[in-house]
Amino acid sequence: MGTIVERKSKSGIKYRAQVINKDKGKIVISRSATFERRTLAVSWIKRIEKEFDAGKLIPKPARTNVGELIEKVIAAQHKEMGKTKSQVLRAIQQFDLADYEVASLRSPDLVEFALEVAEGKLGSAARTPATTANYLSHLSGCLKLARPAFDIPFDRRIMEEARETTTSLGVTGKAKKRTRRPSMAELDALMDFFVAREKRDNRAIPTRKIVPFATFSARRQAEITRILWDDYSKEHATVLVRDMKDPGEKEGNDVVCELPPQAVEIIESMPRVSDRIFPFHKDVIGRQFTGTCKFLGIRNLCFHDLRHEAASWLIETGRTVPQAMSVTGHKSWSSLQRYSHLKAIGNKYENWRWFSELLT
Repeated sequence: MGTIVERKSKSGIKYRAQVINKDKGKIVISRSATFERRTLAVSWIKRIEKEFDAGKLIPKPARTNVGELIEKVIAAQHKEMGKTKSQVLRAIQQFDLADYEVASLRSPDLVEFALEVAEGKLGSAARTPATTANYLSHLSGCLKLARPAFDIPFDRRIMEEARETTTSLGVTGKAKKRTRRPSMAELDALMDFFVAREKRDNRAIPTRKIVPFATFSARRQAEITRILWDDYSKEHATVLVRDMKDPGEKEGNDVVCELPPQAVEIIESMPRVSDRIFPFHKDVIGRQFTGTCKFLGIRNLCFHDLRHEAASWLIETGRTVPQAMSVTGHKSWSSLQRYSHLKAIGNKYENWRWFSELLT
């Protein structure tokens, strides 16, 4: 039975025609094609159905579509898949591309998929070139495994050509480097709120210590909640950061990082009630920080911006890029090179009025 799906894109309306015939619930014939006019799609369906009825179409062997390939890749993973990657792959399965046979994919199919992602198909808002590139990147990772891991025919040059095309069209691109830093007034407002809340409720998460610790140590919220007392050395002013975020490895990337004196003092003020120094869930910390910013009217500030603030502060207080890297844990010089233009202006937190509050 033939069906036609109308799809809108910036280049105009296109019509995807598909003919599927089943025998006892199993697909024996599956054909699809895309046309610029509905009349052409209707004519194509009639021709394919006529050929099938006349016995001219020989059923093809069972083929794997994109959605099924994604399932195979997820099932074959022997290490934990990142949350973002998992979410993106599941989202890709909702697009029409998921029904396309892997072996029959063409570069225009992948370019069209990228356009649909960018334009916000499936009810979502339009996506940035960086986000669209992320979708193609995770899809590319699955397609690269098709032949070597599952013996599914696919020419990797098809994806390479598609990615070059979407970059040329501006559909995909690199993310803009975020430069947002909290002002001292914003930090004061946050600390005022956190301190007052924790005085009212002794069961509240000590965000008044977690936020400054992130600001001085450059640690991400997930890294903060994983730190064990056994990972911390007061004598050497270091901490072992387990599973530090890395583009290539999600697990086992343990890095020893230096702790500035302020971060050491905050750790020393924490009670030993668990094997972890900050025994809280990263998502709870993130929600509290974001919610408080919204309540206080602080716009466009996220917890990760505290890591950017820490890197900037380290350079501003006179550290070289390699010395700053010993704290942040960055592996490449280029990751921190953009901070190197900052001039040493001293320690703006030297007389910060909230620091005495942190140590109680």
